[in-house]
Amino acid sequence: MNHSVSKRSGSARPGSTRSALILLAHGSRHNHVTHALRDITDAVARESRIAGRFGVHMAFLDHAEPDLVQVSARLAELGYDHAVVVPLLFTDAFHSRVDVPAQVKEAQDASGLAMSIARGLGTDDDLAAVLEQRFSRLVPEESTSGSGLKAHKGADGEASAVLGDSSARAPETTLGSGEKPAPVIRVLYSVGSSDPAANDAVSRLAASIGATSVAATGEHPKGVAAIDHIVAHHGNANHGGLDQGKRKKDRVATESGEPPPDPLVVVQPLFVAPGKLWAMATKELTHRQSQPPSVETQPLRERLTSRRGDIPQTLGYSYETLDVPDVRFRCGSPLGVDLAPMIADRACSA
Repeated sequence: MNHSVSKRSGSARPGSTRSALILLAHGSRHNHVTHALRDITDAVARESRIAGRFGVHMAFLDHAEPDLVQVSARLAELGYDHAVVVPLLFTDAFHSRVDVPAQVKEAQDASGLAMSIARGLGTDDDLAAVLEQRFSRLVPEESTSGSGLKAHKGADGEASAVLGDSSARAPETTLGSGEKPAPVIRVLYSVGSSDPAANDAVSRLAASIGATSVAATGEHPKGVAAIDHIVAHHGNANHGGLDQGKRKKDRVATESGEPPPDPLVVVQPLFVAPGKLWAMATKELTHRQSQPPSVETQPLRERLTSRRGDIPQTLGYSYETLDVPDVRFRCGSPLGVDLAPMIADRACSA
């Protein structure tokens, strides 16, 4: 197998002091993770603060190649003498504290490069701004009808947050006269950590944008079961329980002739690139019933793809399970190239 470096900004000349920038991702066995990281690498290389200053490359901690030792060895061959490593990690958990420093030391010893570690992606205001934009793209002009959650304006719910095109937007929609906006429940879906402090950091991030955090791993409830728990809590908070909520909905429909709108659960992954955990979650959210959905109730857009040469590349997902009673789901896509400005900030601050 060829483990050559993904080179984005040219090679360093012998004797040059130009540095390399290595984007160090966690890695996944998902089919599209490498292609997604190539797009992110390209986007970072185009940032004005990076172009001409760094040669930009990618490496993986685990599950995918090239790893950091392979990349650093190739960079040394190309004439680089220094590299800045930006971990594409959101929390200061085990990978950040232990795995990254250990792999950087191993790569430095093996290659002779001087290597420094920049701050990771983190869970600060700049990431909150990216997520706020993502949620707004996924939600039409719908509010929470006094539920205590925020009201938002945005696109019509199709997956406009497309990997490889952070500026994409879907056409806006507006509510008709007399229509009631649907309650919106925001969910931030993360991998989860064995470190309680890391999970708390994600919870605070979610709360800062009016969302609730859900982890794919860890203690129960987790994953889609945890989303169910949030929906149930929402029903209890607003209608005195799910059964009472259904009776109230039926009564309102009888009195007004129109049922109140069903809640819209908007789920945005806290993932850099496609991964198996998120793929499993979206699959489960689209099959909430025991029977397969009919043609009329299948997701509006199961997968958006573009082509990179002859290689299909997953761009994002948008699901709306219309056959699930009393709740609708809409899913975002991994953050992808929307993170490029943040990564450039981390590199230039190292």
